[in-house]
Amino acid sequence: MAENDDILYEIERGFWTGGPEHYLANADEACLVCFPGMVKTLGPAELAGTVKEGPRWRDLEITPKATVRPTPQIAVIAYEASARRGSDAPYRVAVSSGYVERGGKWKLAWHQQTPL
Repeated sequence: MAENDDILYEIERGFWTGGPEHYLANADEACLVCFPGMVKTLGPAELAGTVKEGPRWRDLEITPKATVRPTPQIAVIAYEASARRGSDAPYRVAVSSGYVERGGKWKLAWHQQTPL
């Protein structure tokens, strides 16, 4: 994994475990999200609003699979994740997230999850 990839995965972990402030600081102005049952474009405030009260993800394990950089300002990471929320069984997914660099900071522009 390249050094820039470490930065992207650090941001990505925050989307799993952080609060609304992480979403506000790290989401692009328009972020396409594709979850089972939800496909839409959300702004940072709308995306932050998806973080519900109650337990966040814990026991997060991320296994990087691939990174593609179509341009120096665009990066797409793909990984498998496993995490728990509350006392639920582990949630296992294949994930891809696309980032765009704006003003020297990486912003999430799309995020997709496919249950495994």
